[in-house]
Amino acid sequence: MLYKFYTYALNGENMEKIKVSGIVELSTIDYPKKCSAVIFLSDCNMKCKYCHNYEHITKNVYEMSAEEVFNDIDFLFAEAIVISGGEPTLQPKAIMELAKLAKSRGFPVKIDTNGTHPKVIEELIKNNLVDYVALDVKCRFDKYKELTEYDGDIKEKILRIINMCRENDVFIECRTTYIPTVMDKDDIEEIAKTVRNCNLYAIQQFDNEHAYDDEFKKIQPPKTKRLIELGNIAKKYIDNVVVRTFEGEIKI
Repeated sequence: MLYKFYTYALNGENMEKIKVSGIVELSTIDYPKKCSAVIFLSDCNMKCKYCHNYEHITKNVYEMSAEEVFNDIDFLFAEAIVISGGEPTLQPKAIMELAKLAKSRGFPVKIDTNGTHPKVIEELIKNNLVDYVALDVKCRFDKYKELTEYDGDIKEKILRIINMCRENDVFIECRTTYIPTVMDKDDIEEIAKTVRNCNLYAIQQFDNEHAYDDEFKKIQPPKTKRLIELGNIAKKYIDNVVVRTFEGEIKI
């Protein structure tokens, strides 16, 4: 991936500004089977202890218009646009503007979200501005406050997004980063039962090296064998399951 995190020169005082923390001009992993450009929007309404990006998306904030964002991307190899974060739905106007620009140029659009603002996803779907939604299911729902510091009714919101996507032929991926000592096989089974209507469920390998919380840096990443075992548990409820490790993706 080619990362582009820098201070932007801004012009045009009347342009609607978007809070951006960075751009990846070329990624081969963020949009399945497509090379993509990834736009990271700033800020997040969760504080996940294992997050590898928290300080960056909260401290590196640059204001740009949607046009300036697109002008800064070299589209030589990009086949799709991914709008990520932080939590991009905290900037609903920004998502709409970026998605409209992407669609006007013929790019499919993927949104990465923690699921806390289903109304924003609904607006994107209504306006045919999103093709793929990747929904982070952080943990079992009774553990959310402890792990993420988020205290809303996340289960209801996540199920609403899954159902909206399925009803409107928008591909919906749910994904969980598996953290040993914090989670076990029962957690994965409970999550899989709950999100069983999604198109794809991904179990991701925890990266302790870049964890936000120092205590989480001490937790060793799970072995690939363990992730495959968990994938087989999820497979009882969801047809399409993958495991994502540091080395690549394994279909279960």
